[in-house]
Amino acid sequence: MPNIAEATMQSVSGFRLTITEVFAYTIICTLAILWCRFKWNRRHLDRLAAGLEGPPAYPIIGSALQFIGTPEEVLNNLVQLIEDYCPGPFKIWMGPYFGVAIVKPEDLQIVLNSSRTLQKDRFYNFIKNIFGEGLLTAPVDKWRKHRRLITPSFNSILLNEFFPVFNEKNKILVSNLKVELNKTEPFDLWDYISPTTLNLICQNAMGYNLDSQSKSGSEFEKALIKASELDSIRVSKPWLYPSIIFSLYLKLKGHSDVFDTMLKLPLEMIQKKREEFAQRKLENKSNDTDVTDHEKKHSKVFLDTLFELNEVGANFSDDDIRDEVVTMMIGGSETSAITLCFCLLLLAIYPDIQDKVYDEIYDVLGDGDQTITIEDSSKLLYLEQVLKETLRLFPVLPLIVREVQDDVKIISNNIVLPKGSTCYLCPLATHRDSASYSNPTSFNPDNFSPENIAKRHKYSFIGFSGGPRGCIGSKYAMLSMKVLVSTFLRNYSVHTDCKFNDIKLKLDLLLRSSNGYHVTIRTRDRRSTNKFNY
Repeated sequence: MPNIAEATMQSVSGFRLTITEVFAYTIICTLAILWCRFKWNRRHLDRLAAGLEGPPAYPIIGSALQFIGTPEEVLNNLVQLIEDYCPGPFKIWMGPYFGVAIVKPEDLQIVLNSSRTLQKDRFYNFIKNIFGEGLLTAPVDKWRKHRRLITPSFNSILLNEFFPVFNEKNKILVSNLKVELNKTEPFDLWDYISPTTLNLICQNAMGYNLDSQSKSGSEFEKALIKASELDSIRVSKPWLYPSIIFSLYLKLKGHSDVFDTMLKLPLEMIQKKREEFAQRKLENKSNDTDVTDHEKKHSKVFLDTLFELNEVGANFSDDDIRDEVVTMMIGGSETSAITLCFCLLLLAIYPDIQDKVYDEIYDVLGDGDQTITIEDSSKLLYLEQVLKETLRLFPVLPLIVREVQDDVKIISNNIVLPKGSTCYLCPLATHRDSASYSNPTSFNPDNFSPENIAKRHKYSFIGFSGGPRGCIGSKYAMLSMKVLVSTFLRNYSVHTDCKFNDIKLKLDLLLRSSNGYHVTIRTRDRRSTNKFNY
């Protein structure tokens, strides 16, 4: 009888593995090792996550279920998170990526001004099919270079030169609105305001007049809204993160040409202005003595600046120019149009505030037809309060996402945001924080009176973001919006049956009204204040 040792040897020698089993065990072991390494490298994130409240997170998808649904449902879920976990900070897992939501102004100031959080988060890669690598989405090194070169295009002298275009395009708006006069059926402000703001930025920044190209403008606007919806869907659905899957999704939904359609108008403008720039360069070279420095400066627009910078070694590629033009078009039109529509709708809901705005406009401009100047706009202080209060309640960018490139310590609970995490800044939550604003969900322009501003933290309002990567066109936006609202209200009173609580919101890449901006208008009697023709 064989002994125990011999029996064991025979058993082992009889053990066999198939090739399939070898591969399977190898894959399992490799995955186990990779998972252990992944968890070890992210142990600092897990430690922080364990100490923070936040929505439920599940393997692979994280808290992504919170952001599934229609644009209206996504916005509602975001508001619910704010109500449940603010003032925070609180954790959010988007797929495998860990993030911390920041609400308090003192923490926002640290994050927005830190050189360690200037990098836009990886989720901005999902909107590069719209913006490319313009100022909004560019990596830090590229952003620094482009921002330094582009900033002079928005100096106070050039802003003053935009006013003839402001006045011209707003007169066209007033004329176009006449068809809606005294109708009982409401119309959507968006149908008039959006084309106007797009025309303004194209004329002022690109030297391109859309009055004769309205079809191109309309195609751009429709494609942009659809592209925004598609990209917002991708951000909220981790299974669409791989580019090949997203491309397949676009084909299945019949939207594979949306992004090309959106780029059609910007590319047309660039080509036209490039030809004009080359022609003007030849003419100036051959007849340099007949062109004064003032004439050269006055005729320069943003696109000219980009072409001129290339002449002196800026090395903007064709893609760089396209990306900055698209970013400028969207930043200078879409965001302003949304704010203006919300503003005029709010003035229709609150006629007493509308009267007060008109009183100020009348005091500054009188009852004549003189055009508004930059000096006049600086006197419209209450109107500026109204616009800022609109942005407080309805920030166009309700969420800002930054990558933490090195540890950053914030004030709340002495938390250290670890390298590799994501920081979610939520203006929608900060702007509605009762610690900064009494009755935070009420429309009250006095929130921005000098006395009330002085009582609050500077970063309790970030309607134009903040820090080094804040909005480059904030002054342009405020001036253009002042001119449009003042021109509108000098000619028409605006009315609605809508109540504040009737406003329903949705979120694609920007915050919008889900049911439009429906109002009626009537002729305003400009011979004296607070008088309407009924």
